[in-house]
Amino acid sequence: MEVEAKYIVPDPDAVRRLGRIERIDRFKLSAPTRYVAQDTFFDTRANDLVGSRHVLRLRRRSDGRALLTFKAPAEKSGAIHQRPETEVEVSFARTPRVLSVGALPRRVRKLVAPLVRSDDLYPLFSISQRRIVRNVRDGRKTIGEWSLDHVRFRAGERKHEFYELEIELKKTGTDNELSIIADWIEHELGLEAQTESKFKRALDFWQMNI
Repeated sequence: MEVEAKYIVPDPDAVRRLGRIERIDRFKLSAPTRYVAQDTFFDTRANDLVGSRHVLRLRRRSDGRALLTFKAPAEKSGAIHQRPETEVEVSFARTPRVLSVGALPRRVRKLVAPLVRSDDLYPLFSISQRRIVRNVRDGRKTIGEWSLDHVRFRAGERKHEFYELEIELKKTGTDNELSIIADWIEHELGLEAQTESKFKRALDFWQMNI
């Protein structure tokens, strides 16, 4: 299960201010790590996954990791997004031009197969983002991950860039702890909740170019 709080970061000045924060309420932020992610979303030619509000994403990171993630429809309340998520590390050296459902990792395949009418999955679109990632700690326990993202969409000659802050719970974190963090961000930083996923916004952007 993916549980995260998502916020609009309005401009580079806000990014710099966020970079100077060391604590959120009683929680401490670790030193940052950075990587670039290229996210490619896959579906059938008939858009079976989009039609059922599911997402299949291949994320290739600049640190060499590649992650295949399947997401079910989300429940949202303000800044808090919650959705079932299954993620598997894969060994793709590059983004494939086609994915076969039958060749997907078993944990992902058993979720995707009932939703699609074709064995072939093709790239819908890709987005790129530069991420500044910090652990959120309560004493020695890591309860979440803070990610400050610079996101880029591109479709043909059209481009769109924006900044976003996400705080995702780890397995050791609780809904109450995320609520404390969300309240602090909203009252102390004045950030506005982001109610739509990056995928939904990228899909809308891409469809404008069809």
